[in-house]
Amino acid sequence: MENDNLVKVLERIASALETLAGSNGIPNKDDHYDRNGMRLVSTPVPASTDVDAAEDEELEEIERFLASRNVKIKVIPPEDAADQVINSLSEFLGEHYGALRDLLAKIKSNMQRGGFINLTIKDYTQKDISDICQFCTRLHEIAFLEQYKYFKSPQYLIKAKTTTLPTAQNFFSGKWLERYVLLVVQDVVNTLGTELGRELDFTYLINPQIILPNGNDFELDLIFHVNGFFYWIEAKTGDYQQHINKYAKISRLFGLDQEHSIMVLTDIPVEKSGALTSLFSMRVYGLQQLRQGLLETIRRDLTTRQDA
Repeated sequence: MENDNLVKVLERIASALETLAGSNGIPNKDDHYDRNGMRLVSTPVPASTDVDAAEDEELEEIERFLASRNVKIKVIPPEDAADQVINSLSEFLGEHYGALRDLLAKIKSNMQRGGFINLTIKDYTQKDISDICQFCTRLHEIAFLEQYKYFKSPQYLIKAKTTTLPTAQNFFSGKWLERYVLLVVQDVVNTLGTELGRELDFTYLINPQIILPNGNDFELDLIFHVNGFFYWIEAKTGDYQQHINKYAKISRLFGLDQEHSIMVLTDIPVEKSGALTSLFSMRVYGLQQLRQGLLETIRRDLTTRQDA
């Protein structure tokens, strides 16, 4: 049964790749991508350059930074053929999280057993209903929902069946947020490069497994650098209380102040994120604050160095 499900998801992923091509970020012959399957936001490397060698040289910046803190990189996750579909879904979910929050909560609470969910959306706006239906359709196309049907007026009811496929469960459990954060970072770097009229030296690692100085294993959600400035981001979709103190200690190990060690939470009000930031050595952002916060921090870093 599990093999049948796997075949089904692979077939639907292939179909989704064809459907999404051109309009949803699926690669074409002129696009350039790094080892994690993400579109490069800086000026593409000339064709005569060894792209893999260039990327390895850039990644050494992060490796040297971690090594200077006596931290070793243990594993860098390889590129996944489905990353582009995951990225597209993650971007949609992040940009429409307000409309999709309740749907996501129901999926997460039922996905361990592959249960059925019902969501009444009668009181939602027409825009939110459209976003929910579009998202469910895309999830069903790639078998992240095994069944899906929308009953229009007067029911205004979503009926769906979740899946136990590990790829889908990883996505709903938090991978979508990590990917969304990376997409926002890339967009911010691209925006600032255009604003400053120059190419920025940008590279990142997503989900690298590292070994801390005490020998313990740890996985970073995202670490990146822009023109020699380093930034570390952790993203949480659920409870954060048991993590924040540990993260604060690691930020001190890295020697990063609270502008450069960041926690992103999905369901935190602005006033509460400010309170957490004042208590711990990490900057805390809600989804709606992330892009502007990164723009201000990275712009300030770049312009300060330029003026020095």
